[in-house]
Amino acid sequence: MGIKKVKTGWQVDCWPTGRYGPRVRRIFKQQSVAKRFEAKIMGQGAAGEDMSDLRSDKRRLLDLVEQWYEHHGHTLKSAPDRVRSLRKLANALGNPLAKKFTAQQWVEYRAQRLKEVKANTINHEHTYLTAVFSELERLSLWPHGNPMQKVRKVRTDETEKGYLDSYQIARLLDHLRAQETDDCYYITVICLSTGARWGEAQTLRAENVRKDRIVFVGTKSGKTRTVPIAPDLAKQLRQRRKLGRLFGNRYKAFARVIKELKIELPEGQLTHVLRHTFASHFMMNGGNILVLQQILGHQSITMTMRYAHFAPDHLEEATKYNPLAMSTAVDTL
Repeated sequence: MGIKKVKTGWQVDCWPTGRYGPRVRRIFKQQSVAKRFEAKIMGQGAAGEDMSDLRSDKRRLLDLVEQWYEHHGHTLKSAPDRVRSLRKLANALGNPLAKKFTAQQWVEYRAQRLKEVKANTINHEHTYLTAVFSELERLSLWPHGNPMQKVRKVRTDETEKGYLDSYQIARLLDHLRAQETDDCYYITVICLSTGARWGEAQTLRAENVRKDRIVFVGTKSGKTRTVPIAPDLAKQLRQRRKLGRLFGNRYKAFARVIKELKIELPEGQLTHVLRHTFASHFMMNGGNILVLQQILGHQSITMTMRYAHFAPDHLEEATKYNPLAMSTAVDTL
C-alpha cells in the first residue's frame, strides 16, 4: 500500500515480510520521515530480520533517552549535563512505557514540579524531552509520534537584565587590581571590552590573541567569533604568555569581589552581568543593533533585541506622535 496522506499526517501501510507476515501501519507528521521509516522497515523485512517487535514496542522512557544519547546526544557540547538531566527526568516521570506516555502525564508532572522549581526549569525539561522524541523520530528510530508536540511551555515573565553603571565598573576594576593575581581583572576587562561570556574569556589561549582582536573558539554556539580590542589590551595579553591558557579559573574570586562591593545583581546573573553591561552600554552609546548581534554571536536577532531599548532614540516617536502631542500641535496653529 505504501504511503498515503491522511488527516493527521502521512500513513505508512506495508507488509515488510510479505502478505502473510505482520502488517505495519504508522502515521507521521512529515512525509520525509514516513519515507525513511518505510525504507528502513522494508529493508529489515527483506533482510529476514525479526519483525515480532513491530506490534509491541516495549521501550521505556529511559530506553529512549539512552538511544537518543547514543545516536545524537553525545555530539552536543553539553552532552554529559543534558543526558544526566534527562535520566533524572525519566525516573521522576516513573519511567513509563514510552509508547503509552501522554501529554496528560507530562502536564500532571509539571503541575507538581512547579511547586518545587521555577517555570524556567520546567520549560528546559520540556525542551529536552521534546528533543528526544523529535530526534529519534527524525532518525526513524521512533514511529509512534511525539506526545510533547502539542503541549505549550509555561508562560514566564522576561527576566531583568542587570548591568553595571560607569561608577560600579570603575569600583569593580579598582578592587580587582588590588587582588593577589591579576587574572580576574583581565578576564573582567575582556568581558567588558568584547561582550564575551565568562567561560570564553577565562579559557582564552595566547594563540587566539591577535594584534588588535581576540578570536573566541569553542563558543556556546560552536562558531568561532572574532572581536576587535584596543591595541594596548592586546599587547598586555600577549605579554603574559606565548602559548596555552592565559588565566586560571577565577569564578569564585569574582563572586567574592561582587559580594565585598555589595553590588546587587539579578539572580543567576553573576558573571553574565558583564556581558549584559557591554551590550547595554554599546546601545546607550549609539551602537548598531545588527553589529551588536555579530559581536555577541547571537544566531537570532530576537535575542539581541533585548538590548534595543537602551538606544538613545529607542521608540522616541512615542513622544512625537501620541494623540496628546498631536492635539497640542493642532491647538498651537
